[in-house]
Amino acid sequence: MKMPEHPVLQYRWALRDGKEGKALVYYGLRNPPRQHESVVSIPSFLAEALNRPDGSTSLDRLPQAVRESEDFLHLVEQRIVVDRPEQRKPSTAEHKRACVRCVADDHLLPGLEFDERGVCAFCQCYELAERDGGSAGPRNQVDDAELLSIAAANKESRFDVMVLCTGGKDSTYLLWYLAKKLGLRVLAASWNMPYTNETCRRNLRRALELLPQVELVERTLPWNDIRAAMRAQFGNVGVPCLCPVVAHVLFFPLATEERIPIVMQGVEEVQLAVMSYVLRNLRPGKGQSKPAPPSIREQTLQFLEMVADAPEPADPFSMTADFINYQRSIRSVLDPIYAPFDRMLRRARLDESAFLPQLRRLRTNELYGTWSEVAELMHKEMDWRMPPGQRGLLHTSCRIEKVKDYCQYMRFRNMRSTYFPQSIVEVSAGVFFGLLSREQGLKEVAELGYHHEPEVMAELLEDLKMGESDRKPHGEAVYSLCNCSEGF
Repeated sequence: MKMPEHPVLQYRWALRDGKEGKALVYYGLRNPPRQHESVVSIPSFLAEALNRPDGSTSLDRLPQAVRESEDFLHLVEQRIVVDRPEQRKPSTAEHKRACVRCVADDHLLPGLEFDERGVCAFCQCYELAERDGGSAGPRNQVDDAELLSIAAANKESRFDVMVLCTGGKDSTYLLWYLAKKLGLRVLAASWNMPYTNETCRRNLRRALELLPQVELVERTLPWNDIRAAMRAQFGNVGVPCLCPVVAHVLFFPLATEERIPIVMQGVEEVQLAVMSYVLRNLRPGKGQSKPAPPSIREQTLQFLEMVADAPEPADPFSMTADFINYQRSIRSVLDPIYAPFDRMLRRARLDESAFLPQLRRLRTNELYGTWSEVAELMHKEMDWRMPPGQRGLLHTSCRIEKVKDYCQYMRFRNMRSTYFPQSIVEVSAGVFFGLLSREQGLKEVAELGYHHEPEVMAELLEDLKMGESDRKPHGEAVYSLCNCSEGF
């Protein structure tokens, strides 16, 4: 093993204070099989040594105990510590490396690694699932046969399925597919969020006219409560969003009361790509021994308990830490609306016979064809329309979607979060799984809110009573609204 003459931490590795001491944290995605190894605990003497070298100090200037320690040698072997000429430089919009399989690049996803073929670490994770014959997708997927079987056995409810819908492409498809194509009895449930665009509100109304057998229930929250919650979210987690957590909290108790066996939402498989393929170890394929997965009821219960009472992240720098903190923050700022949700979960956990709807998902990678085909089908069948001026098909219902994009990107770029900006991963996964061409994927990426602060940001900050003076002192907002990549 060749030792670095002038050791330095590789680009996107940083020394942080963890719960149990010092740790090196990687803000990016490493090539498999090291995609899960983004946090490396190190002893304090090594942390002190690594806090100094900037590539200008030669190896022999480090203490002998450091140079000969197993921990230091391990960092060199893994190329976490490299020689100064081998340290990667930040990519730019003009000079970046893009995946040959999808549209991910190391400018929008700093720290993204590639193999010798030029395939990004995300696509390598997807390839592992295909090659190993494992099923890495969401475990709660459901097919037509199971849906129809559940509906045939459903004698206790007026509805076979509740659909959490917004009027966007995916939830409109879900309404059409379940109500018209499969003939299920559907209750559409809509959280009337103030930032849902008017086009999608009209899409939902037209869907009900074209599917007169579908019933609709709507809920909202007082605007003052929403404004206060979103402002608090900016301060707590650096992103103002409340969806889809509030919809789960509002509508699962209703589904339980109505004894609706299934709850579904318009979330594609590619929107779960990180959770399904990157964070989760691949499940064994055919012919391999594998532990029995939790029942669908237990999977649903565990997910909803995370929504209700997410524990503090065991590792503050894990890829799931931001997701957990997001759940915890919404709970803290909207606690009064959780009471029915909590009662439902307590009953379900204490009594295995207590009714609890199943949270299930369609196999969209198989059903969709392509995004454009789905949009054309919905236009034909449901008179579904795109919001004026919008060209991207990934997210079509929220007026402030680009704010979420921008805030997630800035927090990741500023090395405040190891959680990847969602939309670029979702578009790239869509390209890999054949839901859109690479050319279409590049056009989708151009529409995302990563390239500059979106115009709607000013409108949102005014609505939330956040002026320019709030950007820096308002908690985590500083990392999503300002360029502070020099550290924190």
